[in-house]
Amino acid sequence: MLKNRKAMTGLETAIILVAFVITAAAFAFVVLNMGFLTAEKAQSVISSGMAEASSSLLTDSGMIAQFSNVTGAQSDICLIKLTFYLKLSQGHEPVDISSDKMVITYTSQRTHGEIYTANGTVTTIQGINTDSDTLIEVGEKFKVTIDFNELDGSTLDPSVSGWANLYAHPYEEFRIELRPSLGSVLTIERQIPAVYSTVMTIE
Repeated sequence: MLKNRKAMTGLETAIILVAFVITAAAFAFVVLNMGFLTAEKAQSVISSGMAEASSSLLTDSGMIAQFSNVTGAQSDICLIKLTFYLKLSQGHEPVDISSDKMVITYTSQRTHGEIYTANGTVTTIQGINTDSDTLIEVGEKFKVTIDFNELDGSTLDPSVSGWANLYAHPYEEFRIELRPSLGSVLTIERQIPAVYSTVMTIE
């Protein structure tokens, strides 16, 4: 009888040990699986962040500005056209600059609004040394022309009317933002200096 009782005790101990091993294995599987999922999510976030940070647009040299009323007082002079060139930073991913993939906004001291739409006349983008697509790739250059004469003051926020409110003037600041669907935002901020000629380069 004593031998039989010892055998039963050993069997019970073995069953309990196996149960502990199975429970520990299941717990370890859950922990490892959650670790893999977390690592995969972190990798996805890092990849997305790298893609956002790696698509960088740059302006090539200065901005060419065209003014009206240059023979009058400085307060009467209006910024009517901007021309500048875009290129891609070395070692970065191409950026789509089509009107359905990029948003371009204009902000002055009095108003703000989008100025790049399909078949629009305010902002036009033209390839200089590019292929037939709308991607800015390494070595390519695009010419951006913003014609403020084509601005509709009623579409801006707040809406404005009259040349004094619609245009930017000397000693005022303005901002142009180019927001691609993927990549960092290119912000161009300038203060207009004193103007004494119709065409000037704003650095």
